[in-house]
Amino acid sequence: MSEVLPTSAGVVCRHLDLSTGHLPVAERDACELYLSSGGTAGRSCLGGPYGWMIYVPTEAEDVPQDVSLELAALMVQARKQDCHYIHFDRDGSIDETLPFYD
Repeated sequence: MSEVLPTSAGVVCRHLDLSTGHLPVAERDACELYLSSGGTAGRSCLGGPYGWMIYVPTEAEDVPQDVSLELAALMVQARKQDCHYIHFDRDGSIDETLPFYD
């Protein structure tokens, strides 16, 4: 992954922008569980009313064991594009080359 460059305002990171439809339903449910449980269960993420932001580990071996194969594949795509996060937004980009679950 490319070097993260510090700025006077902080660290700048890239993210892959995708439609929420690219996130499998079980992973969406895991994100909602994480948010509703106060971070004690489910998929670690940042969330809001329109989607989620999920961290992409720098190394594939650092991906949590409970991540679905589908989300792990999206993380591989994100790493190939030097992204540190995947932003799943209801109005995000639809990539015709990726599975769509919505």
